[in-house]
Amino acid sequence: MRKGHEYIGWREAETWRCMRCGYCCKAFAIPLKFIEALELTRRYGPVAMQIGEKYYLVKRNDGSCIFLRYNGPIAYCQIYLERPGCCRLYPFHITKKPLKGEGVKNAKIKINGTTLYLYVDATCPGVGVGYPIKNIIYKIVELWEKYKKYP
Repeated sequence: MRKGHEYIGWREAETWRCMRCGYCCKAFAIPLKFIEALELTRRYGPVAMQIGEKYYLVKRNDGSCIFLRYNGPIAYCQIYLERPGCCRLYPFHITKKPLKGEGVKNAKIKINGTTLYLYVDATCPGVGVGYPIKNIIYKIVELWEKYKKYP
């Protein structure tokens, strides 16, 4: 499991497409909001763990998410329609202030008069491939706004 992300501004990445490789499901701990941990545990049993004040999806012994499955080389999420908000947002990361040391110009966006900073995790194999990120910025921000409402 990787310890960190390598964030770059969305303009530097330009494009992205999910490669269905499962990298994100194996490389990182999957944080959950309290309500997500509660709902997933209610539906699937003990699939969330608490560490201090935070909640995470339980991992398999090989470090992968317990809901990651493969159909040949294609990765898929067993709970895709109800997957956690962090999974819906990955590889994107939005902040209200620029990340230290990262290119502000390449990350800055203005939505409805509000300045935000949109970053992409450069470790994702789909970064730099696929579709223009500028075409999905509003959807990413919409998901982020919905996700950040929950404690």
